Amino acid sequence: MERIKVYKGKEWLAKFFVVFGILYTLIALGLLIKYSIAGFDFHFPSGDWSSVMFFFQGVLFVIMGIASLKSRKYFIEWDEKEMRFFLPGTKVVDSVIIDDIKSVNIKLFEIELELKNGPKKINLENLEFEDIRKIKGKLEKLQKRT
Repeated sequence: MERIKVYKGKEWLAKFFVVFGILYTLIALGLLIKYSIAGFDFHFPSGDWSSVMFFFQGVLFVIMGIASLKSRKYFIEWDEKEMRFFLPGTKVVDSVIIDDIKSVNIKLFEIELELKNGPKKINLENLEFEDIRKIKGKLEKLQKRT
């Protein structure tokens, strides 16, 4: 079975972003509490905004890390009998039985499959060039067969 990931991010980098963002946020909250409790004249319109900016940067790092970890779930895979794909914009894993394919129309970033039960489109916008070439090569073999 051959499997292609749609987004090829590094897992360690995404986890680093989450951990770094949480630490950054906690430090910013600590500084904010320290300066507001310590008796300093801490008024936001004219005071020190750096801890607030640190807080937002930490939250941004956490969001970036979580988004990168979530995007790793998208894939396209196939074997001799079936083709399965889970692409951005869909909520379930789609599968196509190879024997049900009547015709294949290959476009630049889209593949239209004519199946026994109706047409199906596969959007390849988010894949890298080499992965698109690999998928198109597999489907061209099917196109010649049908």
